[in-house]
Amino acid sequence: MSLPIRGRLTLWYVGLLAVILVLVGAFLIVLLQRGLMAGVDQNLDDHANEVAIDLRGGDRSFETTTSLRALSRGAFAAQLEAGDGRVLLSTDDPTGRQPMITPQVRGEVLRREPVRLTSRLGPERARFRVLAVRFPHGGGADVLVVARSLVDVDESVRRLRLLLIVAVPVAAAVAGAGGWLLARKALLPVARMTRKAELISADRLQERVAVPRARDELGRLASTLNDMLDRIERGVQEQQRLVADASHELRTPLAVMRSEIDVWLRAPALPQQAREALESVGEEVERMSRILDNLLTLARIDEGRLDLLCAPQGLDELVGEVLSKLRPIAESKGITLRADGEDAEVLADAPRFELVIVNLVDNAIKYTGPGGEVRVRLWHDHHEGGITVSDTGPGISEEALPHLFDRFYRADAARSRAAGGSGLGLAICKEIVTAHGGRLWASSKLGEGSSFSLAMPLAGDARQVAPTGG
Repeated sequence: MSLPIRGRLTLWYVGLLAVILVLVGAFLIVLLQRGLMAGVDQNLDDHANEVAIDLRGGDRSFETTTSLRALSRGAFAAQLEAGDGRVLLSTDDPTGRQPMITPQVRGEVLRREPVRLTSRLGPERARFRVLAVRFPHGGGADVLVVARSLVDVDESVRRLRLLLIVAVPVAAAVAGAGGWLLARKALLPVARMTRKAELISADRLQERVAVPRARDELGRLASTLNDMLDRIERGVQEQQRLVADASHELRTPLAVMRSEIDVWLRAPALPQQAREALESVGEEVERMSRILDNLLTLARIDEGRLDLLCAPQGLDELVGEVLSKLRPIAESKGITLRADGEDAEVLADAPRFELVIVNLVDNAIKYTGPGGEVRVRLWHDHHEGGITVSDTGPGISEEALPHLFDRFYRADAARSRAAGGSGLGLAICKEIVTAHGGRLWASSKLGEGSSFSLAMPLAGDARQVAPTGG
């Protein structure tokens, strides 16, 4: 699953910060280690000079050498080695009594300059910083070796490393939380624009997203979205005007064609083949007239000019009239058509509401096979009255259900065309019911038939919706 932008920004921020902290921490450890080691080397130089001065002054015992008495035993060790590796003098501790440098180092010191190295010395193999210098005397030379334990250096580095191990994750976590909050605040205008854009549908194209006051990328994005909505709104309005104008212009020619076909069909001498052709053309003209009426109704709805003269209507009476008109069609297909339930009085525009019931029952008859049944059930509750039209047809797939009330949508295009459907009937029903303040929905399962239910405000309900129109 892809992370949201806020999560990705936070992860990048925390990752980059963690890398920076690790690099800075490593740099600090190296810097501290070098600084402490430089101090140790300087300290060894000072003590080597002091010991050499004491030895040249005739003090041949390390135990009485002034420069060594102040040093704690174990933290510091010194010895004077002969050229053959024998320890001539040393501090009285296990580390000083054993040779602290190898023959190779000893030979290098005798030949050239002082040697510095880090070595593990003593019975505990502790880390020591060792300085070996040439100590000339008389006609020969010995090697003076001074060493200092690195326990305090290692402890300081260890503490810093431990501090960084604890501090880096804590700092990254705190920075991550802060980065999450900052990213949330920075992207809040995007979230507001998203919520607003989700609410803008085909019937709310006049709405716009709020433009942030800041003149930044988000402000330009909001302005671009609003410009796009302006273009979409103008395009939809032009399309609606085109549909409305075309529907108006086509009604007259279709009416003339229907009249002329009726006149020709009354002619007694009309050949049977011509009569059948005219009857087929007449059916197509009738179908085109219904489509134009539907388009005009949708155009009026889009323009807010759907006239609703709402008055109390008895569901039982309206359903009875519809069933009486459609019963011959159902019987011709061998379909049982029946109604039951409790009557209710709803607030509705009678012709518009009857059109809705006709469309629902007619659709149920079209998609129910011979021997099937179409049932219209009347019902009501405390606030709504309605009907449910159920059939025993093939049913509708779950993928098609959310789109049933979309314009020009047909779940089965081939069957819809064969049944004379245009994909506008249910869309018109939905718009009319919504304009009444009602609800229309469908439920179905493949192979188990379909049910279409509508609910309207009761005539005596306080939530009655005022008639709309203009």
